[in-house]
Amino acid sequence: MVALPFAGGGGALAQRVEAPVPYQVRSGDTLIALSTKYLSKKEDYQRIQQLNRVKDPYRLPIGSTLLIPMELLRIELVDGIISSFRGNVTVDGQAAAVGMKVRQGMKVETGADAFVTVRLPDGSAISLPSQSRIHVQRLRRILLTGGLERRFRLEAGRSQSSVKPFRDSGSSFQVTTPLSVSAVRGTDFRVAVDPSGERALTEVVGGTVGVQAEADKTETAVPKAFGIISTPSGSEPPVALLPPPQLLAIGREGEDGVRISVKPVEGAKSYRIQLATDLEFQHVFKEAVTDADSASFTGLGSVPFFVRLTAVAASGMEGLPATYAFETRVAALGAGDGRSERHPSRPA
Repeated sequence: MVALPFAGGGGALAQRVEAPVPYQVRSGDTLIALSTKYLSKKEDYQRIQQLNRVKDPYRLPIGSTLLIPMELLRIELVDGIISSFRGNVTVDGQAAAVGMKVRQGMKVETGADAFVTVRLPDGSAISLPSQSRIHVQRLRRILLTGGLERRFRLEAGRSQSSVKPFRDSGSSFQVTTPLSVSAVRGTDFRVAVDPSGERALTEVVGGTVGVQAEADKTETAVPKAFGIISTPSGSEPPVALLPPPQLLAIGREGEDGVRISVKPVEGAKSYRIQLATDLEFQHVFKEAVTDADSASFTGLGSVPFFVRLTAVAASGMEGLPATYAFETRVAALGAGDGRSERHPSRPA
């Protein structure tokens, strides 16, 4: 990996949520030694000395904390990889492949009826459904702390992120839009950009997400089971997400298809139904958004699968998921076959 200066960027909104990196002084540390190893310019130790009011750059109290501006730090680029995809998916215009590296500066895009998951070095992942595009603005490690910095710009469509809890204070994970920044320290959440460009939606499936709109001076903490809409004039108050839908029936349809029926949810205008080969839904192979309470899927063959259901409100806010697992193969299911096991609602 190549060590690079830690550059800023990402716009004024992203800059507002950044803070200096704290570093606890260890035995043998001096400002000169730290600047030589961890700063892009050795002479920048003077800025750190001034910021932290250090009298002697060669003598630092062990256990004390230095605050170091992020833009001064050296970093190394790290890679994400395409762990799964289906349909027309491109990385910087090139057709995706499992195992393909995704690096800082690249764009990942899905076409119609497509899906992709990018897995990150710490096991976190970001997934895109159909007609979505992200720009990987930052994907790198801070040499000073070992912390990972990940920033994705959602330019179109939707994203779902599953973020592992941070092991250090130097790590960050953000999904930005033209209207908002959603920042977490370990949770599951979704971000969507309205086709009008006038709204960005953040939906929290697990944990808490800090959301800040361009027009807001402070960040709003959005807890699990709530969502928030950001507009050019600021963020609206968080609202409760719709509850997980219940699966009514799944029946065989045709030679290799199924029809999935959902119990209607009050306040829902539509439903998203996804089929995946894994419980984490990072390997989605079928998806439908329907205004009705059922949807058909064909071409399934005889693959065991999981079903994830969500209800979508009139606001466009997607609700909490319900996940079901089917031990039997599709070809063995008959109409109204109830051989299923519902898994508790969980981040997916």
